[in-house]
Amino acid sequence: MLRPVHVLVLSCLALSQVGGGAFAAQPAAEKSEDAAKKAAEDAAARKKAADDAAKKATLAEAISVCDRGAAVPLDPTAKAPPVPYGELFPQDFDLSKLKVLADKCQAAMLGAPQEKRLTLEWLRLQVALNDKGLVWLLPQIKLLADGGSPEANFLLYEFYSVHRNDDADAGSPAVSRETALDALRKSADAGHLTALVALLNQYGNGPLLRRDARKAVETARRIIDAPVQGQSPGEWDARVRAAMPMLIAQATLEKDGFTSDEQKKAFDAVEVDAKAGTASSGRSMHAYITALRLGRGTQQDAAKARQMLEARIGQDNDAIPMLADMLAKGEGGPADGKRAIAMLRDATKKVAAAGPMLAGLLTDGKFVGRQPRAAMQLLDASWDLDAGIRLAGLILDYDGAQIDNPERLIERLSDGAEAGEPGAALALARLQLSDDQQFKNEDQARAML
Repeated sequence: MLRPVHVLVLSCLALSQVGGGAFAAQPAAEKSEDAAKKAAEDAAARKKAADDAAKKATLAEAISVCDRGAAVPLDPTAKAPPVPYGELFPQDFDLSKLKVLADKCQAAMLGAPQEKRLTLEWLRLQVALNDKGLVWLLPQIKLLADGGSPEANFLLYEFYSVHRNDDADAGSPAVSRETALDALRKSADAGHLTALVALLNQYGNGPLLRRDARKAVETARRIIDAPVQGQSPGEWDARVRAAMPMLIAQATLEKDGFTSDEQKKAFDAVEVDAKAGTASSGRSMHAYITALRLGRGTQQDAAKARQMLEARIGQDNDAIPMLADMLAKGEGGPADGKRAIAMLRDATKKVAAAGPMLAGLLTDGKFVGRQPRAAMQLLDASWDLDAGIRLAGLILDYDGAQIDNPERLIERLSDGAEAGEPGAALALARLQLSDDQQFKNEDQARAML
């Protein structure tokens, strides 16, 4: 029989054996849990790395697409060839494509804020899209313009040119006319090619600047000499620069204010180009015929000019107004006003200059009875400032005459008055001081005078 002490020893031995097994199993379980935890952490790390790599690749793709689609001219930090503002628009004018590009640029800009060029690339796309809320981006554009960005200055001008006729009741414009024109000049002075082309058009046709053929020619020369816009400039850049020499020669012959030496040099240039069959040959032929008609840079020969115009009728609608003018005036041959009128009637829907010229023949009463109402309709349909000034005079001469577009006439005359065009301010003031309710506005008229 075992003594109690032996039982106690045996019990302790049994317990120690059982307890020792449990204590030995515990480290193994912990190791298993640690391994599972580490495996989960490794998997999470691999997923995060994969996600980060995907995000990085997506961002890199967005940056690349934005740079290639909207790189800013004259930007020293650009990573791709410059895209002129007008080239941002798809050829089919499907603006949804532009929106996709803008979204890419926004993602690139937000994902890589240290790449400052991306902000301006995105902003120029927003101006092009012209969505609601664009006005809230103007402070950013103005800040960049104040910092000397030629593109930002051009965007201010572009915003004004698009929105200048917005509802006047909306308050003062977000960009004033003065600010816009100052911005355009700054951009052009920096050699921004699109800004120079816009300035050329303003000096050539208005309406924001007074038309000035000599300044237009000077601007065309600046376009030729403009700095390289960025790495590997595209086709538009080369095409614009290449067109300027002939444009200069043509303007020198077609517009007043140039010396005989300038006209002689221009005549020699257009004579060669007119016979060369180039893309500009049609316009050069018009300048050549004008020179013959008026004796600019060559011996005057109105008869030859008229013969050349006759030969172009049927294949060149732009020849019609000049030939009709010569027919009506009897230049280079007998006068034939009725034929001139018939030609112009047929061309009013084809050539912008035909309508105002026909209006003149319908009001002078030389070949047909006076038709002031028809003349006013023709002048009202034209955007030409000189046509607007003539229309204002006819409205006053024929009390109670109504036109379809009184607001457009006021706009044309107001633009001309602000630009300093001769006769525009007086024509507008006379309308506004009249009793014609379409135009009456004594306060504005007296302020203008």
